[in-house]
Amino acid sequence: MKWIFAILLVVNVAFFGMMQLGGNRTAEAARGHEPVQAEKIRLLPEAPAKPEPAPAAPGAPNKPAETAAAEPKPVVCLEWSVFSADDAKRATQALDKLQLGDKLAQYPATKQDGYWVYMAPRKTLQEAQKKVEELKRRGVQDSFIMRDGLKWQYAISLGVFSTEEAAAKYLGQLREKGVNTAVSAPRTHDTGSVVFQARDSSDGMAAALAKLKLDFPGSELKATECRKAEGAAT
Repeated sequence: MKWIFAILLVVNVAFFGMMQLGGNRTAEAARGHEPVQAEKIRLLPEAPAKPEPAPAAPGAPNKPAETAAAEPKPVVCLEWSVFSADDAKRATQALDKLQLGDKLAQYPATKQDGYWVYMAPRKTLQEAQKKVEELKRRGVQDSFIMRDGLKWQYAISLGVFSTEEAAAKYLGQLREKGVNTAVSAPRTHDTGSVVFQARDSSDGMAAALAKLKLDFPGSELKATECRKAEGAAT
């Protein structure tokens, strides 16, 4: 009987130990599975989805993000030339019938005669003379003060040349002497004739001027870039 009691005691002790071990494992397995506390849950806003770029059509070139502004096209005018003083009066009377208003401009006809190097007009003769003395100190001996009483009054001419290349070469020599405000440009002079310019290059205007041209043999009608309004007499 004693050995039966001993066996039962050992079995009970072993069973009790197993129960304790199983309880600990159950507690560890339950960690992390505690009841959810609903009052502490906060929903995060959903990030807006970025739209996907539309696929380019097959063969279509990729457009740059920014495109350079297109350069403005020059305005085209109809130019009617060249008229003597007497013919200009008759042409003006004929043009008045077209009622062009401010679309019509009149310019003195000029003729290019080589190129010249010069400095812009000074306000007074004294300022021009002072500039000439400064040029001499820099080694520029050839200069001439313009006194035409018009556009080039008190401008300083530094030389006249037959070609643009010769004028540019001399201008470079002036730069080496520290004369930085001189420029070169075509040299023109008035011919005493008149040029008319209509700021309208439509087919209707071309036909009207072509009809007037028949009464003025030797005159020329052509399409050209409009001149600037400065200095124009209407």
